[in-house]
Amino acid sequence: MATLMAYYEAGEDPLPVDTTADLDALVKRMASEFAAQGGPVPPVAELFRPDPWAEGWVVVRLGIGADRGFIAHADADGSYITTNSRAPDGEPLIYDYQGHVREFPADAEIPLDQVVKAAHDLVTTDGRRSAAVTWRSWNE
Repeated sequence: MATLMAYYEAGEDPLPVDTTADLDALVKRMASEFAAQGGPVPPVAELFRPDPWAEGWVVVRLGIGADRGFIAHADADGSYITTNSRAPDGEPLIYDYQGHVREFPADAEIPLDQVVKAAHDLVTTDGRRSAAVTWRSWNE
């Protein structure tokens, strides 16, 4: 299992994500806060290894919408983002990271259950990309 730290709320200390239960709690919190605000911009959390010098670096952006979301993953091997295999050049997706609007490729959203499965795999495989979803190279 990997220990990842999650930045979600501005001004809040990063949350440790040691288990899939920790990840589920974060996803549930993100989904319930998004539902409570009534949209329209879903939230993003950023996850990373607490000691990149010892463990190697990884940065993950986790977007959680009502029934869809995305994962962007970057490490020494490159930057990748989930894809639903549609054209990436459509209207960008708008998500909110700590009160700041961020744009993501139009093809990045996948069903929420797939996002959760792939995020579980991040925790159980020490931060590696999941084989449960389709990825494509992404250069911001």
